[in-house]
Amino acid sequence: MRLQSGGLGGVAARSFNPVPRFDRVAGGPRASSAPNSLYSTVGSYQRCQHTCRCEGKGSTVSEATTIDDYELLNCLATGSATQIWEVKQKSSGQTYAMKLMLPEAFADSEQRKALKNEAALGKSFDHPNLITIFDVVVGKKHAYFIMEYFRSANLKQMLRNERAAVQARARKIMEAVSSALAHMHEKNWVHKDIKPDNILVTKGSEVRVIDFSLTGRPAGALTRLMGGSKSQVIQGTRTYLAPEVIRRKPLTFAADMYSLGITFYEMLCGRPPFIQGNPNELLMAHVRDTPERPSGYNPNVAPEADALVMKMLSKKPEQRPATMMDLQAELRSVKLFKQDPEEFAKDEATKAATNFSESVDSRLDSRADAARDRSAASPPPAPKPKPKPVIAEKPAPPKPAAPVAQQPPPQGYLPPGYVPQGYPPGYAPPPMGYPGYPPPPGQPPAGWPQGYPPQGMPPGYPGMPGYPPAGGYPQGGAGMPMPPGQPGAPPAPPPPGGVPPASVQPAPPQSQPSAPKPPAPQEDVEEDIPLMTDLPDVL
Repeated sequence: MRLQSGGLGGVAARSFNPVPRFDRVAGGPRASSAPNSLYSTVGSYQRCQHTCRCEGKGSTVSEATTIDDYELLNCLATGSATQIWEVKQKSSGQTYAMKLMLPEAFADSEQRKALKNEAALGKSFDHPNLITIFDVVVGKKHAYFIMEYFRSANLKQMLRNERAAVQARARKIMEAVSSALAHMHEKNWVHKDIKPDNILVTKGSEVRVIDFSLTGRPAGALTRLMGGSKSQVIQGTRTYLAPEVIRRKPLTFAADMYSLGITFYEMLCGRPPFIQGNPNELLMAHVRDTPERPSGYNPNVAPEADALVMKMLSKKPEQRPATMMDLQAELRSVKLFKQDPEEFAKDEATKAATNFSESVDSRLDSRADAARDRSAASPPPAPKPKPKPVIAEKPAPPKPAAPVAQQPPPQGYLPPGYVPQGYPPGYAPPPMGYPGYPPPPGQPPAGWPQGYPPQGMPPGYPGMPGYPPAGGYPQGGAGMPMPPGQPGAPPAPPPPGGVPPASVQPAPPQSQPSAPKPPAPQEDVEEDIPLMTDLPDVL
């Protein structure tokens, strides 16, 4: 689907729609919907701050301050193909508005032709509510036309800044616009881009309809009979397009009636009937959706005004008012608002301020009542004592570890360097009970019954039952002698002719906390074991 739009047909810059930027269709010599930061308000206009075009940087437009007989004063608006300038004619001193084509568009012959046709069409109209075009020039270096400089803001700006004042003059504005469109329809032209941006209104309710760049002829009888063409180009602004235009039906004057109905709807409640985030959804809303009545957004709108607006927004063209003259007649007899819009706005502001103050007071009172109820229900809690500062104590010095008790050596343990009696110095005795080795002197062989003296030992040998213990030898376990160096054992006698060995101090016994208790000693049982008569050889 191809969309087109036209150019700036009036002296005031296009203001910006509340809908997304895609709402303004592309193409044609028109002003672009640039961001608000591109313009600053100067009187009733928006002065362009686009320095690269308006001040001549990168453009041949303002290389000279004059074009033919006109001096360029202020750039009011800039678009994709044209600019609107405030100019002064040198010969007469009069101030006009100039729609000047940019050098990029001037190189296109189709753009030059469109500008020339727009100017010729504007010159053919003669109505007080239509912008007046005086002259058009298409030369070798420049293409422009001169029109009246109408000092006013457009209707879109006024709805944003002073909606109540616009609503108070809504009847006069609607009558003036419908009268201008009636004049165009008499000339057999359809405007095709009626919207608040293309309607200029002064404080004295003077109205001008601008921008004839999309103006076209209605479809003929043959075209209406054929039902339109799929190759027909859709032109206009999506927020204000009639359903039959979207469906590529033959163009009629009813398309302007629908667009004017959207504009009237926006004047009554401050917003268009359809707002969508997707461009295709916005187009489909015009075709299939029934809008909310204006009184749904503004309760001050009278039921008669609701009925008139909904009639203008009918999906079928034949159900709308037949002509603009019929619309004017209905506007004169219908009541638009229940109360004066300015008084209603003041009352609404007063109610809003009162409600706000009451809500604030109620919140404050509820808090005070709640605090008072809490204080009456229970006495105030006693103040908590301040915690005393905690002084860190110095850590106590560590206690010395208790000496670990050493485990007593096992039975038969011989300290290092011990030499039994009867062995030469330096002799290392074999381990006890080692097979193949004779026992040391005075020791029974391995497996000898306990309580019997070894072979060849005289009676009374220490440890024999029934004999007193030898002097100096303490009682050992089961009467057996203790080896030297053990607790309770006699010191070893010095070797013959030698120095007695150094006394061996036994290691202190080590305590084992979890050592199992030794089994109780069994009583000695005497057995009839024959005594051995032969003693082992002693080395």
